[in-house]
Amino acid sequence: MLALRDFRLYWGAQFLAALIGGISRFAFVWMALEISDSATAPAMLGFAVGIPGLIVSLPAGVISDRMDRRVLVIWVSLAGAIVLGATSAVLWADMINLPIAMVLAFGVGTAVAISTPALQAMVPQLVRPERLMNAVGLQNMGQSVAQIAGAVIGGGAITLYGLGPAFAIFTGIMLAAVALMWLVTLPPYERAERAAGSAIPSMLRDIWGGLNYAGGRDPLRSLIIVGLFMGSGIGAYSILMPDIGKNELGQSAFATSLLIGMLSVGMVTTSLFLASRHHVSRRGLMFLAAFNCFGPGLMAIGLSNSYALTVVIMIIWGGCGGVLMTSQRTLLQAHTEQHMMGRVMALFALTFNGLLPISAVYVGLMRSHFGPGDTLAIMGAVMAAGAILIASRSQLRHM
Repeated sequence: MLALRDFRLYWGAQFLAALIGGISRFAFVWMALEISDSATAPAMLGFAVGIPGLIVSLPAGVISDRMDRRVLVIWVSLAGAIVLGATSAVLWADMINLPIAMVLAFGVGTAVAISTPALQAMVPQLVRPERLMNAVGLQNMGQSVAQIAGAVIGGGAITLYGLGPAFAIFTGIMLAAVALMWLVTLPPYERAERAAGSAIPSMLRDIWGGLNYAGGRDPLRSLIIVGLFMGSGIGAYSILMPDIGKNELGQSAFATSLLIGMLSVGMVTTSLFLASRHHVSRRGLMFLAAFNCFGPGLMAIGLSNSYALTVVIMIIWGGCGGVLMTSQRTLLQAHTEQHMMGRVMALFALTFNGLLPISAVYVGLMRSHFGPGDTLAIMGAVMAAGAILIASRSQLRHM
């Protein structure tokens, strides 16, 4: 797949864009720990960086079905770079406080949320249908590893240079993503016709059409329901891991981010394995088996009081995550028509990124009564129960 010029350039651009997503989730939450002593400050910054995913994902999917996805990603990523640069300037001038940090986090989160559906919808445009799982495996590996590596890079840059210079580095990464995407050539594809009427009613009708399309047929419906569970757990994990690393395991920003980075070891292994396979049978059963590792993994991470043990858990959990996310994306895209791809990918992104602010609300409430590790373990137990229920009733296991 990487031998194809446009897919290679696309892969590099989406890798850097996903890197910024991972960096922003870690860096803004860590910033909250530095500028505020409130136990709810990390959840507030997590809410700010995640709420755009809830608000704009579905409209972004409609827009990505209507217009040139490459152009959309370029302009939105450029706007994100401007916000990251502004964050660096405010930090360097020592003018930061929690409300300003929330506004800036919202701006970066908006750029990530708008570009995500378009980036994911590009994959079927760039490869032949019979190579879709290979391409999705490579793209998913890049995106997932980048989001995890983003925490490592974010934590390392903060530890070495401080918050202000670190955000200047993050700005450069986003600009590099813009440069690579500028060089990509997308083949022509069928675009969705705009619904009749003025702009807002037309947008709402197109959003409703996407919801009906995904919600009215399996396996799309089942995959989205699973995504809701996963998004809740990932949101809680993203907010609580910096807190667990700093306050329960006694680690620095870099050590905590390196711990998160251990996910990539297992994720790269399983994603590359799937990307190298020409045919995978019983993909639905494989997906559900990996999903049943999700909740127990969260529980184990939350209950561990050893840095070394948590590293081992992260690697194993990452291996399951590589299978889970690659198979989910492949099944979604294989059963979605091209003119609906942006909206289905937006719904998929909504289940992952859009639930972060909702997770931030209940994590903030639970943190008033429980420690960060116990809170994550409780969330893992809920996810495990949901996975068992879905697996017992889903038709996915027969696919």
